[in-house]
Amino acid sequence: MLTELEKSFSNLVDVYHKYSEAKGNHHALYRDDLDKLLTTECPQYLKNKDAKSIFERLDINEDKAINFEEFIVLVIKMGLEVHRAGHKE
Repeated sequence: MLTELEKSFSNLVDVYHKYSEAKGNHHALYRDDLDKLLTTECPQYLKNKDAKSIFERLDINEDKAINFEEFIVLVIKMGLEVHRAGHKE
């Protein structure tokens, strides 16, 4: 049986693949894929954020796609924001 943290990791992979597989490449989120992911899965995070600049900052290797390793950078940044917000309440 998976722990809560293990389920969370599995869910991150599943969400990434849900959007990356839209164009048949489960190793790449393209800009419109990332826009859909952020709009659908992270509407609170997307408030007052520019999706284009998020994509550009995440695309470290500048191949016009977000691989899973680059996606994890987003997860870390979002996790830090959620953590900070939790301490403000």
